[in-house]
Amino acid sequence: MRIALLVPAAAALAATLVAAGCGSTGSSTPVKTTDVSMAKSYRFDPKTIEVKVGDTVTWTNNDNFTHTVKVDGQDDHKVDRGHSVSIRFDKPGTYDYVCTLHSHDMHGTVIVT
Repeated sequence: MRIALLVPAAAALAATLVAAGCGSTGSSTPVKTTDVSMAKSYRFDPKTIEVKVGDTVTWTNNDNFTHTVKVDGQDDHKVDRGHSVSIRFDKPGTYDYVCTLHSHDMHGTVIVT
């Protein structure tokens, strides 16, 4: 009887944990900010941001590993743990960016208006 009750309870717990882990991490809805975190678990947070022409975006590495930031048409910037890199956006447009060391997981977009 106890095992019969544990299986549905374990399934419900697993579903709750999966749902909780599916927060804003993969969201492509633009967030108005100039700060992006290289968060633990190999991801940019937020993934998609919206800034104004002339704004400077700062990526800060809060992970335990070295990452990079490479924006379309620009050089790759190495960002060690605890450090940041800032890039100014002077022209409107949509700019994709990526960590060239972890490009499968770490990529995002800057929308400049």
